Amino acid sequence: MTDTMGTNKTSMLKITTIRFGEMEIPEESVLTVLGGIIGFPDFLRYVLIQRPHDAPFYWLQCIDDPTLALVLVNPSLFKSDYNPELPEGAKEELGAKNGDITLFAIVTIPQGRPQDMTANLLGPLAVNPKTRKARQLVLDDRLYTHRHPIIS
Repeated sequence: MTDTMGTNKTSMLKITTIRFGEMEIPEESVLTVLGGIIGFPDFLRYVLIQRPHDAPFYWLQCIDDPTLALVLVNPSLFKSDYNPELPEGAKEELGAKNGDITLFAIVTIPQGRPQDMTANLLGPLAVNPKTRKARQLVLDDRLYTHRHPIIS
């Protein structure tokens, strides 16, 4: 957005979350999750929140539903050889060229047992930070599971 003086201004979007209260985020930080997340196909707009800013975990906060937030982690932090082959159609859809995609795994944390948390390596969230488009993939790969232990 440009003001009358020709200076760039960041347009801010106010969102409500149940974990972090009201927040203002730059509109250009909004991710569009094409096709939605499995189980939540009608919600397409999200923002990645990292608290604290150097934590290994992120919150994928839905902009349109303050109660919908998923915990994400970069799978390479606990599975260094995680390198699934991404479908060509997904790469095109996300506007990805070489190296443009970041993969996140959705984390499940059993109540009261964080030591038993698992990551879904079969259904990673592929994000192109340049286009701000994302898609949850469903991999056809026998090397991974939807309940991979994060803490061994």
